[in-house]
Amino acid sequence: MEHIELKVSPREKLTKGGLNKARRSGKIPAQLYGKETAPMSVFLEGQDFIDVAKHITESMIIDLNLDGKKYPALMKEIQRETLSSKIVHIDFNIIERGQKLHVKVPLHLVGIAKGVREGGILEHAIHEIEVECEPDALPEKLEVDISGLEANHALHLRDISIPNGVKLLTGLETVIAIIKFARAEVVEKPAEAGVAAAEGGTSSEETKAEGTSEAAQK
Repeated sequence: MEHIELKVSPREKLTKGGLNKARRSGKIPAQLYGKETAPMSVFLEGQDFIDVAKHITESMIIDLNLDGKKYPALMKEIQRETLSSKIVHIDFNIIERGQKLHVKVPLHLVGIAKGVREGGILEHAIHEIEVECEPDALPEKLEVDISGLEANHALHLRDISIPNGVKLLTGLETVIAIIKFARAEVVEKPAEAGVAAAEGGTSSEETKAEGTSEAAQK
């Protein structure tokens, strides 16, 4: 799989004011964690990260280049300011040699389901699955073809193929997508007053007319 590479620079211990000053200059503080590597404090160039951020997922390996040495890592957490949503800190987990990864991989539905073409409604039940694999076998995403999915049918994890070397941790019976038909609402219109009166008996106008005719005859 293709890796994204980002340059990072060493970060010495700074006060809160010093960190804020660095952020204003366009740098993002970050921390690298590893099972066999001591934690490392670094800076990322903010614009470099923003340029690739929309392409980064939890299952994408990022090569962090620190003074020419690359550290393959997975993004663990992004911290943002509450009001502005600006990134204030990022944590990465370094991938150690021989380490198996336990991550979530996005599911992308492709195609137009047969049931949708017939008027059904598609429900995308889950958007990611948990897998375990070696770093080289990690897929960035799994594309699921739903073009053959019919109305009132569901697609389960057991129905799709998983790449070699990838162990599925999410249950096989998990529903990925389902096609449902919308129920048409039946609205009962109230009967019109005139119709109801005609069906129920003689109208008040007719009764009055009959009464006047009888009085004239007397």
